[in-house]
Amino acid sequence: QFRENLQDVLPSLPSQDDYFLLKWLRARCFDLPKSEAMLRKVIRKYMSGGMCGYDREGSPVWYEIIGPLDAKGLLYSASKQDLLKNKFRDCEVLRHECEKQSQKLGKKIEMVMMVYDCEGLSLKHLWKPAVETYSELLTMFEENYPESLKHLFIVKGEFSPGVPIPPQPGADPTLTPPHPPPAPRIFPVAYNLVKHFLSEDTRKKVVVLGSNWKEVLQQHIDPAQIPVEYGGTLTDPDGDPKCSSKINYGGDVPQHYYMRDQLTQQYEHTVVVNRGSSHQVEYEILFP
Repeated sequence: QFRENLQDVLPSLPSQDDYFLLKWLRARCFDLPKSEAMLRKVIRKYMSGGMCGYDREGSPVWYEIIGPLDAKGLLYSASKQDLLKNKFRDCEVLRHECEKQSQKLGKKIEMVMMVYDCEGLSLKHLWKPAVETYSELLTMFEENYPESLKHLFIVKGEFSPGVPIPPQPGADPTLTPPHPPPAPRIFPVAYNLVKHFLSEDTRKKVVVLGSNWKEVLQQHIDPAQIPVEYGGTLTDPDGDPKCSSKINYGGDVPQHYYMRDQLTQQYEHTVVVNRGSSHQVEYEILFP
């Protein structure tokens, strides 16, 4: 019966066998309603991001919350394919929302705006399996949803001057600040790891915003459609300024949900350094 109740979410679970489901039943003393509620909560709670509002032209706006995302915890609790399926489902939600907006507004809406909140971005997000998963996600997006991105704005985080994304040839001059914008310290490193999976046209749409990011967002999105957390006036019905009913802010995955304690990692280059010998490796330092 527990399995039947979970048919809609079963494909996204890290495992579908009886042993995995039994774990949730035991955690709630075999109370079916409580076990089901607990499992559904875990699936929704730790994958950050969500759609909230529309830009001034009617396109859906998607917020991606990077800082609280526990990539290692998610990959220890679910497979990479599970996470990709979840994001693929998000893409389909946005595609259907564009269709609904097209019918509602009487004009073609086929692109989405994305806001990446990089507050808290750190080295933990550059864990190799996480970067590989995100790279596969970008490849999937490029191959299956061409010309679906209107703009991708990078906002918030710890800022330091002089490390912007280099301007791309042909980029929209109205979106390119006249002076190099401040950017999160770790962001140039993260961006360099994944930018090769983006087409040139997509790279032109990535814009790092400076300290005036709230004003820039309001130029593209009516304040009534922006959560208070991001400089607008929109709140949840209960007054939540983060609009948590629409945007999931993630968090650390408790270790008792882990299905594994390590992941096999493949490296392009390996070297054995014998005792008494040395090996020199050259790296480009992207920021001080």
